[in-house]
Amino acid sequence: MMITVMSFERFGEQASFDPGTGMLGPVISRTGSLDHTGIGGTFGQLGDTLAVLYRADGPLRLLLGDQDIVVMEGIEVRHERGETVNRLTVGTHHIDYSRPADELNEDDLTACAEPEDFDLGLFLANVLGDPARCNVMYRSTAEGAEGPEDTG
Repeated sequence: MMITVMSFERFGEQASFDPGTGMLGPVISRTGSLDHTGIGGTFGQLGDTLAVLYRADGPLRLLLGDQDIVVMEGIEVRHERGETVNRLTVGTHHIDYSRPADELNEDDLTACAEPEDFDLGLFLANVLGDPARCNVMYRSTAEGAEGPEDTG
């Protein structure tokens, strides 16, 4: 089964991903407006390591290189920011990667921009460390994600 995943680093790029083999298909660029319907995950590089956060059938999963990790509540997740190298730890796996050159400065007040928008490792740590956010990632309300109650 193949799913469509979007690039973390480059707006408008998508690829097919085979969760069974961990293989990422060719990256294609989309022009015009993006339709996020059918997006099953996000991919990017942490240094030389491919990272894919995805949901196929079942729980949210994280592929870190050749390690396919089921995301479950209580999994240990840490992001450490170093002077030149950051570290993402998920369970017993860790990845060291160069700090992004275009990361958001802590004092930057750009509207609607967050530090996780520029650092895939930080994005992954923030998502994996938040059970409510994990629950809704790459899932429509029709698939069982709990959304706001209809009060009307």
